[in-house]
Amino acid sequence: CVVPYTRGAEWSRPVDQIVAEVRALAAKGVREVTLLGQNVNAYHGEAGDGGNWTLGRLIREIAEISGIARIRYTTSYPSEMDHDLISAHAEVPQLMPYLHLPVQSGSDRVLEAMNRRHSAAEYLALVDKIR
Repeated sequence: CVVPYTRGAEWSRPVDQIVAEVRALAAKGVREVTLLGQNVNAYHGEAGDGGNWTLGRLIREIAEISGIARIRYTTSYPSEMDHDLISAHAEVPQLMPYLHLPVQSGSDRVLEAMNRRHSAAEYLALVDKIR
């Protein structure tokens, strides 16, 4: 897959910047936010305390902002779908019940040629876990 080479190294915006932007949007009456990235569920934003936050933790923080009724994110990558993010789908009412989780291929040979870090069986197991 050529995408990782054309987009450059992954980086995440700091937590404080995102939360401040969402607060400002909510103050203007915005009710829905979409967190967007080529591989958004690999989010590892730096927090003010020096630690890194996962996407699941960021979603929980955004859900606490008054006025935000709906939260979405896209695009996610199967190998980065962690327990915290899956739990957020069950625990955060504002997180919309939609998940863009590209299949890419059902062939392990093709997935390996694309440098994917998961097999077809691992993808299916992830879907079962999410359900």
